[in-house]
Amino acid sequence: MIPQAGENRGVVRYFAENPVAANLIMTLMLVGGLMAGLGLTAQVFPTIDPGIVSISVPYPGATPTEVEEGITRRAEEAVFGIDGVDRVVSKASENLGTVTVELKDFVDASKVRDDIESAIEQLAQFPPQDAEKANIVRSETLSDVLTIVVSSELSEQALRAGAEQIEEALLAIPSVSLVSMMGARDYEISIEVSEAALRQYNMTIGEVANAVRMSSVNLSSGELRTDAGDLLLRTNTKRERGYEFRNIVLRALPDGSILRLGDVAVVRDEFADVDLINQFDGRQSLFVRVQKSEAEDALTIAADIKEMLAGYTAPPGIDIEVWDDQTEVLEDRLSLLVRNGTLGFALVFLFLVIMLDLRLALWVAMGVPISFLGAFLFFDFFGVNINMVSLFALIIVLGIVVDDAVVVGENIIAEQESGRVGSDAAVEGVKGVFGPVFVGVLTTMAAFAPLLFVTGTFGQILGVVPIVVITVLTMSLIEVFFILPAHLSHGGPWSAWPLSSIQQFVGGKVQAFRDNWLVPGVRRAVRHRYLTLGSGVLLLVGAVSLMATGAVRFIFMPSLESNTIRATVEFPIGTPFAATREAAEHLVESAHRVNADIGGTSFKSVNVTIGGQARAGGGPGGGAGMSIASNIAAVTIELEREPLRTLSAQELEKLYRVKVGDIPGVERLSYVSEFFSGGPDLEYELAHQDDEILEAAVESLKASYAEFPSVYEIQDSVSMGKRQYDIELTPAGEAAGLTPADVARQLRRNFFGDEVQRIQRGREEVKVMVRYPREDRRSANDLFNVRVRLADGSEAPLSTVARVRESRSFSSIDRVDGLRIVSVSAQVDTSVGTPTAINGVLMGTVMPALQAQFPGLQVRQAGFSREQAEDLASLGRLTLIALMVIFVLMASQLRSYSQPLIILAGVPFGAGGALIGHWLLGFDLSFISVFGMVALSGVVVNDSLVLVDRYNRLRAETDLSPEDAVVAASQRRFRAIFLTTATTALGLTPMLFETSTQAQFLIPMAVSLATGIVFASAIILFLVPALIRIREDLGGSTRKTDTVNAVPHAV
Repeated sequence: MIPQAGENRGVVRYFAENPVAANLIMTLMLVGGLMAGLGLTAQVFPTIDPGIVSISVPYPGATPTEVEEGITRRAEEAVFGIDGVDRVVSKASENLGTVTVELKDFVDASKVRDDIESAIEQLAQFPPQDAEKANIVRSETLSDVLTIVVSSELSEQALRAGAEQIEEALLAIPSVSLVSMMGARDYEISIEVSEAALRQYNMTIGEVANAVRMSSVNLSSGELRTDAGDLLLRTNTKRERGYEFRNIVLRALPDGSILRLGDVAVVRDEFADVDLINQFDGRQSLFVRVQKSEAEDALTIAADIKEMLAGYTAPPGIDIEVWDDQTEVLEDRLSLLVRNGTLGFALVFLFLVIMLDLRLALWVAMGVPISFLGAFLFFDFFGVNINMVSLFALIIVLGIVVDDAVVVGENIIAEQESGRVGSDAAVEGVKGVFGPVFVGVLTTMAAFAPLLFVTGTFGQILGVVPIVVITVLTMSLIEVFFILPAHLSHGGPWSAWPLSSIQQFVGGKVQAFRDNWLVPGVRRAVRHRYLTLGSGVLLLVGAVSLMATGAVRFIFMPSLESNTIRATVEFPIGTPFAATREAAEHLVESAHRVNADIGGTSFKSVNVTIGGQARAGGGPGGGAGMSIASNIAAVTIELEREPLRTLSAQELEKLYRVKVGDIPGVERLSYVSEFFSGGPDLEYELAHQDDEILEAAVESLKASYAEFPSVYEIQDSVSMGKRQYDIELTPAGEAAGLTPADVARQLRRNFFGDEVQRIQRGREEVKVMVRYPREDRRSANDLFNVRVRLADGSEAPLSTVARVRESRSFSSIDRVDGLRIVSVSAQVDTSVGTPTAINGVLMGTVMPALQAQFPGLQVRQAGFSREQAEDLASLGRLTLIALMVIFVLMASQLRSYSQPLIILAGVPFGAGGALIGHWLLGFDLSFISVFGMVALSGVVVNDSLVLVDRYNRLRAETDLSPEDAVVAASQRRFRAIFLTTATTALGLTPMLFETSTQAQFLIPMAVSLATGIVFASAIILFLVPALIRIREDLGGSTRKTDTVNAVPHAV
């Protein structure tokens, strides 16, 4: 049941008559909220939990097919059926198998992770021999803070030492807990034995490896219990440095001399034998990335690091520099929102001062900081911190907070003007609008509540909005019902000349407009109510047609530009490293040319990684946790901050894309300049039992993509792997007693190497490998010259015991829920088309035709488009529930089934006005625009509810006719509606005229609310009265006995 003012008469009157209590609550909210706000952490976006558990198993030297058979398929089968698992995605690639388990929403991720680990541990003979231990981790919710570039012209060892030193210095800072080095090759001790040396001493790689393994040990042999005490027995001959391995004894020679490892092998204590280059502005470099957990504050961490660096002395020849400082982005964007919010609030206050007595204007405006800071008291409890989304939510709710204060404050002043004084006027003023305001706020909360339950990534990002809105509105109710009346119940007007003269002049003009234009207009609208309704419907149809005709397009999420541009180039696997390096140099040169063409002030730095995949944020690729591939290179361009550059990141990306042009032989070339990139705009997964049919379907879908002018970067996940030699035993080899495993093992030791042991050296784990020298592993002749050890100890050429056949397979094998799939993806140029429209065509016509052409073909949306569809479907279901809740709340307040429908009818008309606003100002409609519409619906419902409630009172308390009553209600509520419209629009005006590219992400929300409120005001003042009269025409007249019951009892 909705509470009425009469039931709260004691509380309302108590605070109205006791300003000390009201002031104490206000002080608590202001001071306590300020202190709580200062203690909140700050970041650009809310922390996102991807909701996945990852299983990764390194399998050095294995092909994708081997990885699929030995790792990914078995791991998939183990996790299928575990409670809480939603989807299982796997990728088998060279040297590595990964299985990504996507979890259902609202499950205990830790428990699911434990269940997965138990299931994997129960697999027999898993992982396979030569594969490393499975690493099972739950997705971490970490955010990048900044990256430190360590560059030098010295050796790689000196550069690595310098990076390790800065890494240790960072970890010594109390506020820093997460530091990782990127771009570095792993340390490795490589023991290289040539085939000639092996033949000279009649040895094999395996025998050398075993000798090293047996000689470099650290083993306990138990205890010796003596009368004098216990003694530990220990053998510690474990080597840690490369030179220490050289004196290991391999065997005693017939002449009595000792053959040591250094006599037959070259021992290199260097880095892993991979091709990897990192350069920062042309100098070799490494990257030390600093991250933070959800509970840590990025601004504090960055400030502490910069303070440490100010007094830090790097080793000679080592230069350090802060790069990709995410706190700069954070400060820029938060200051943008704070600046616009503050300026908007100032405009609102100035307008209120002109329109209202200074006392009323001040306390109405004070409702904003009181409500906002009061909400800060609870932000930490609800897990809300300071970020773009939470500040964005505060801007959204600003208009509703002012609306509530204006409605209550105006009614209190009206009661004072009617002759009541002191607390009686305040209590009567609250009583007059208590029900509508209270229910109006509840309906606004209900409108935002569905966002609490939207799933997926965007649900986590935008789920902060309803928490902020509901908390602020709760504080707003406390302010308008308990604090505001206390301040308005005592004392007279504050305005003095010349302000009072200005207020009287403006007030007279507003009143003249109301009496001379509004009242006659409302009366005509009521008398010609069906024409009014028809005109409104025509306006709504016209607004909707803007969407249908494409005049206003829908984009799920507007672009939020980054402070970097990343270009990633990928060649077919097996491409020589020199070709990748040449392409990377072309990318770097193109970046410098673009910067020079536009004045040389847009690009701050250019760095490149050759031989590794670029990472989104925190430095380019390479290093721990990164897959290194000689066919991949990435260039990351750091942009100057505004206003040092005049072009947006997207504009600079387009110039860069044109300058780079086409690169011969490239398999994939992609660019990213967005802060939050959800992946390709279009992505579909195709599956079929027949690989040839699947390949044909993939090509057909790519051709369909190409028919859209706005679609580019069309790619599929099919990529051919390296050329490979398949080894098969000949009859002679079988007769000699060899098995395929014997040959495979010997070749693996020779060419890939035999891992002897791993040494913990400081923070690094160092592999010790025994293998052929690199110069003996470079050509096919090196393979054919290998001699294979037979069972009797003799040797035979490989060509005698085995045949070699060349083949080629896929570079990776992707599977989803047990099915092999191929994904087909593309990007969309939103200046030409929209992903939403293209996906609609693809799902509506292209995919059914594709499945008809290729029977048995399975097609599923994937990636960002799949998540978008799921989010919208989830939001649609929850919105229906919210509408039912809103209807119940209003019906309970109005004691009518039909009057809530009149109020709800105004919501789509307000949304139609927002659509027209997008069209007039040239903005696309987006998910962010919808937030503005939801906030707009709150204002529409609040003001319509107050107007309908006023009409019911007039019908109950006077003898006015229905027409006169509805006109009088509009006349009485005009001032409050006018003030609400003006303050809402003025509060968002700075955002509407913001030229910063960083604000473009949020402007659609301001467009929806600022332009929609103008249309909504006309709907409330003209259409709602017409609908009230139409309701009565249809037999829904309001009887006095009913309306009297709807009016709260007098205090």
